[in-house]
Amino acid sequence: MKISRTILLASLCTSLLACRPATEEDRKALVGLWTPDDGSRHTIEFKDNGVFDLVYDAGPPRTVLRVKWSLSTKGEVDIRQDDGSHYKTCRYSIDDGKLTIDDGSGAECLRSATTPTTLMPRTFTKSP
Repeated sequence: MKISRTILLASLCTSLLACRPATEEDRKALVGLWTPDDGSRHTIEFKDNGVFDLVYDAGPPRTVLRVKWSLSTKGEVDIRQDDGSHYKTCRYSIDDGKLTIDDGSGAECLRSATTPTTLMPRTFTKSP
């Protein structure tokens, strides 16, 4: 029973992206400014220094939700709190300069704490 369970888990792990560690190429592909495909001005930017910006009010004044991020697993970006502790993990994929990112169930990855709440778009195009 234990052997069959181990084999099942190992086969599931090898078939899922989440079991593979992220590479430097994955990180480089994610870093940059991304423009939302929905026409809103809620851009996101993954910075090389581990900071993530979501512009949720283009303003003026321009209002930005700034959090930390890290990448350890292929296809998953970890959103961190100011103290570096884990806040949530968002799934993402990049195909032909298009970023799709969500909470894993199809809902937005992040949202502002303002009223009314601003939801982060889920599809983006990388800015040149």
